[in-house]
Amino acid sequence: MADQEDGEDESDFFRSFADVPLHPPEKRDMCSRCKRPRAVCLCAHFPTHFLHISTTIHVLQHPREESRLLTTVPLLEACLPPNKIIIRRGRRFHKHDWPDLHEILNKPTTLLLYPGPTAENINTLSDSPLGEKYDIIVLDGTWRQAKDIFHNNPFLCQARQVQLEHNHISEYVIRTQPNSKSLCTVEAIALSLSILEKNEEIAEALIRPLRALCKIQLDHGAVVHFSKENEDEIMLRAKRQERNHKKKMSGLNEEER
Repeated sequence: MADQEDGEDESDFFRSFADVPLHPPEKRDMCSRCKRPRAVCLCAHFPTHFLHISTTIHVLQHPREESRLLTTVPLLEACLPPNKIIIRRGRRFHKHDWPDLHEILNKPTTLLLYPGPTAENINTLSDSPLGEKYDIIVLDGTWRQAKDIFHNNPFLCQARQVQLEHNHISEYVIRTQPNSKSLCTVEAIALSLSILEKNEEIAEALIRPLRALCKIQLDHGAVVHFSKENEDEIMLRAKRQERNHKKKMSGLNEEER
């Protein structure tokens, strides 16, 4: 604050703060289910009841992802039974800290959803043994963060590694994806569950809230993000156009001379 000028009435200076409220403004009314302001509540887009699934989802979430705006895991929590989506947060998941996670890795029906040269196409998996249910481990974060978790926890390779081969275009248009085939966490889980549970309606039920979330953000000023691959192509195209324009202008200048 600037210094007071000579002769300023000090009492007038302090009186100017009389109208400042003593209590902070009330927080916006929040929805208890989707944890969003009621003005942009997503509950109308969630299933009326938790989806009935036999598969258990184990999300290994990078610590930074939890604090990011518009992360998608809360959408899953609002749609799936609490005992069917288990979230663990960290970079390294040591056995003495996470014994239950290490225990499920010994099960033949545990899958790690992570792309790689040895990963099987999840569409080609045979049915799980009678009475057995799939557990699927998913890494949540940016692609760099997911790679960080994968490489810092080599024990994850004990699980059967699978990947999605799909034609789905990501509807998570408010964040940049690495390429046109990349999916956000909720989309990857939605498509995987629809395959394992043999129920295509599951994918639509889980992606519907994501679609609504993106629409709300776009309606409030967010912009559509292209994939990193497309952004790079757009930048290269712009640079080529700029070079061509400079060459054209250079040629015109030489003719004028």
